[in-house]
Amino acid sequence: MKRWPPLVLIVALLVGGLIVGRDGGSGRGDDTVAEIDPATLLPVAAPDDALDSSWFCPGQSAGEDTPADGTIVVANVGDSTARGVLEVVAAGGEEPVVEPLEVPALTTERIPLADVLEADWVAAKVEVEGGTVVVEHEVAGEDDRDVAPCHSRASDTWYLPAGASTRDASLTLAIYNPYAGEARVDLAFTTEESVREPSDLQGLAVAPGAVVTVDVSSVVTERAVISTTVVATRGQVVVDRIQTYDGRGASTTAEEAEAETYQPQGLTLTPAVPGPRVTWGFAAGAKAGFLHERVVLFNPRDEVAEVEIEVALSDPQRNGTLDPFPVTVPAGEFAVFDLDAIEQIPNGVVHSITVRSENGVPVIAERALAAAGEGTVPYVGTAASTGTPVGSERWVFATGPEDGTDVARIAVVNPGDAAVTVEVTASGDGESVPTGTDSEGEPAPSLTLEPGERREVYVEGLDDARRTLTVTADGPIVAERRMLPVPSDEESGQGLSLTLGIPLRQGMVPLD
Repeated sequence: MKRWPPLVLIVALLVGGLIVGRDGGSGRGDDTVAEIDPATLLPVAAPDDALDSSWFCPGQSAGEDTPADGTIVVANVGDSTARGVLEVVAAGGEEPVVEPLEVPALTTERIPLADVLEADWVAAKVEVEGGTVVVEHEVAGEDDRDVAPCHSRASDTWYLPAGASTRDASLTLAIYNPYAGEARVDLAFTTEESVREPSDLQGLAVAPGAVVTVDVSSVVTERAVISTTVVATRGQVVVDRIQTYDGRGASTTAEEAEAETYQPQGLTLTPAVPGPRVTWGFAAGAKAGFLHERVVLFNPRDEVAEVEIEVALSDPQRNGTLDPFPVTVPAGEFAVFDLDAIEQIPNGVVHSITVRSENGVPVIAERALAAAGEGTVPYVGTAASTGTPVGSERWVFATGPEDGTDVARIAVVNPGDAAVTVEVTASGDGESVPTGTDSEGEPAPSLTLEPGERREVYVEGLDDARRTLTVTADGPIVAERRMLPVPSDEESGQGLSLTLGIPLRQGMVPLD
C-alpha cells in the first residue's frame, strides 16, 4: 500500500488532523531511555512471592452528588489470603480514615469510598501482605463512568499528554503524597501556543498523606489539547487526571460549529505516566462513523522525536495491511494523530496501534476514544488511556462487566515472533473459571495468536461476584479491556471505558 506522506503538523484540531506546539516545552524530563525500566512506567502487580504490596488511587470523589464518585476494587488472584488496610483521605482533610482489609484467594472486594468517607475529592491507599493483589478504581459521574488501574509506585515526575479545557471540558488533576514527608511539586502545561507555568503552581505543597486537586480548566482556558508535566522537587507523589465533557461541543462560533465533526460527552480517569519510552502499544483501537479515535504524543526531551505509528488491522488477510504513518514531534511539544483524518484506516475494522520512535528519542503516548451515540454505535462516552511499554504473560482486570449493565471486549495482541496460546478466566468468589466467546458467539476458552496477530474475546453475563478477568498466555502479549454499556430500546447506553490490564512482573518484556 502507498506510504502516507509526512503529515502536516499545524492543522486545527476541530477540523481533524495534527496539532503541535509552537514554542519549546519545559524540557524538564532529564531521564534517558537507557535509565528507565519499562516496568516502572505503568502499574505492575508484585510477584507471587512478594511479602507485601501498596497501591495508590488519587483521582476520585466520594458521594452521590460528587463529580467522580469512586469505588476501590481489590482483586486477589493469588492462592493465599491478603490482609492489610485501606486508607482514605479527603482533599483539605486533616486525618485519614483507616479500615482493615482482608481479601481471600481468588476473591474480589469492592469498597464504595462514600461508605468510608464522603468528600468532594479523596485519595485512597491499599497496603496488603500476602496474595497477588491488583487494584483498580471505578468512578461514576452524572452521565458516564470509567475504570482505571491505581498506581503501584510513586515518582518525582509525571506526564499526561492529552487534556482539554475547551468550553465543554473540565480538567482536574489529583496529586497525592502517600508518604510521611512533605512533597513540593511544579506544574507545567504545554499547549499549541506556549508552555504555561503558573506561579501559584510552582512549589505547590502536598502535605504528608494528603491529596491536592488542581482545576486546570480555570488556569489554562480554552485549549483543545493540554499536555501536563508534574515534577516533584521534594519527595514523590502519584497523579491522576479526571476529564469530563458535557456534550455541548468546543465551538463558540457558527463557523467553528460547522467544522466540528462530533461533540464528546462523558467522564474519563487517566493515571499519569512517570517517563517517556521509545515504544508504546495499544491493543484495542477502533474507528467507526460515530466512534472517533486519536493518539496524542508528547515529547519532553530537548531533541525532535521522529515517530512512526503502526496501525495493524484485524484479520489482515481480509482487511489488508497499512504502511506506518510518520509523525514528527518537536522538542518539548506534542503532536495529535487523528485517525478520523486518515482515509487509509477503514471504518468499522478494529485494530491495534504501536507507537515507535525511529530515532530513539522517547515520547509518551495517549490514545482517546469518543462515542457519539448515533448510527451503528448505540452508546455515548469518552475514554483515554496511555499505552504500555511492555508485553507480559499475565494481565489482570480487577473490574469486569456487570451483568445486564455492561459488556466487555478483551483485545489481545501478540507482539512477538512466535505463536502464543491465550486463556481468559473469571474469578472473584474463590473460584476461577474459563470465560469468553469469539465474535461468532462460540465459547473461546483458549485461542492461539500468531506473531503480530490481534484478536478479541467477548465477555458478558458474568456472575456479579465473579467479575475479575485474568488473561494468561505462554508468551508475552498486550491486553486491553473495552467496556461498553448495554443500551435500552429507548436510548443510547451511557459510558465507555478503555484501559490496559495490570501486568504481573513474571514473564514481562519491553516492547522495544
